[in-house]
Amino acid sequence: MTLTTLAVPGPLAWLDRAVRYVENLLVGVAALMIVVAMVVTCVDVFLRYVLSSPLSWSFDFIVLYLLPGSYFLAFSYALRMGTHLKVDYFGERMNDRVQGVVLFIVGLASVVLFAYIAWFYLQEGWHAWVDGDVMGGVIPWPMWPADILVFLSCGAFALRLLTTSFHQLLALGGSRT
Repeated sequence: MTLTTLAVPGPLAWLDRAVRYVENLLVGVAALMIVVAMVVTCVDVFLRYVLSSPLSWSFDFIVLYLLPGSYFLAFSYALRMGTHLKVDYFGERMNDRVQGVVLFIVGLASVVLFAYIAWFYLQEGWHAWVDGDVMGGVIPWPMWPADILVFLSCGAFALRLLTTSFHQLLALGGSRT
């Protein structure tokens, strides 16, 4: 089920609109990160094999920032669009009401889990920034941006799970099976 056309009431509608805005922004940044990773890789390959002068910083930059960002920042958007991985084995064996209750309960548990992960990475990012943590290598890349990427994506994902869970609860009232 995609969540692109959900009609939700009151504060939930406001939260849904806010999360959609953040998701669209994050998935745009993720797409940009993929493009930057491709450009940097192409330039590095050209410089390495044609001019025998590779970019010494490209691998660390791509692995530390661009790949995790392009992966994590799209989580919430993928859930909203229904393109996330899911297992339908048990869902197909439940009636709509039971499935709605299970999805609501699991959704709320997932909200707690991803909110905790977001909070954890916010703290990790803060400590990495305050302590000046860097990755050893040719360029001492700061570690806090990678932590903040995970914080942003898990925070948006937790909010999307919250809106999805309450949509499941509201849908229970209309379910007749």
